[in-house]
Amino acid sequence: MRKLSNEELAFFRKHPELIQAFGDKTKIYRLVLISVFVAGFLLVVISKVVKYAYGGDLTLWVVELIVDLVFEPGVALWGGVATTILLQDYIKKQYSEGNKQP
Repeated sequence: MRKLSNEELAFFRKHPELIQAFGDKTKIYRLVLISVFVAGFLLVVISKVVKYAYGGDLTLWVVELIVDLVFEPGVALWGGVATTILLQDYIKKQYSEGNKQP
């Protein structure tokens, strides 16, 4: 860890709200989860576009293969996001209950 220079200290004195942005893990985790969710959504959308746009041009097994290869990771990403959110809520609840006990 390095020390801040005088210029950096002066900047953060003028903009103290930016200090929280460095240490706020909740916002960072939320941003990552939203990004993963959107990526999963896009994969599912792409799979459906491929299915209906190229259904008659390519042979059926190629279309189904492409749809499955794109659709399944998208759904897996959604499941991962849901699991992560549930685990974070569970851990936060346990932590807050642990702090209440003497």
